Amino acid sequence: MTGVRHIKANRRGGKLFAALIAACCVAGTGQAAERPAPDYYLDALIDTTTAQQLALSCPTLSVNLPRVAQATGDVIARLEEDGFTMTAEQTGMEDATDALASRQDAFVTKYGLQNPSADAVCAAGRAEIQEGTVMGSYLIEVSG
Repeated sequence: MTGVRHIKANRRGGKLFAALIAACCVAGTGQAAERPAPDYYLDALIDTTTAQQLALSCPTLSVNLPRVAQATGDVIARLEEDGFTMTAEQTGMEDATDALASRQDAFVTKYGLQNPSADAVCAAGRAEIQEGTVMGSYLIEVSG
């Protein structure tokens, strides 16, 4: 396994991004005509879940919960406006596993996180914050 999946989570954190993740996990299970998952949705999944993993794996990073909650609500609203249903039975999306894996792999490659140390994970998170990326906006630095 490659990608963010290698980042080991510590005991900090909680159950974040439940609605977005639940929608991700059921993408492709519907019976109606399915459409590809929109890029904004895939980006949001990667940004939120990767930020969470970075925060769980780095003692000096935490998740900016108000920012994530707002962004998650915005994405879900946009999906609904675009005709997707965010239920466990059907989303109206094709399976996005490959597209998500590709985005994860790109992040891992960018920061050399194939077998990451805690320092490398922290450095990646701080770089996202400093670059002002969407993922970086979901992170805050804290005392370790």
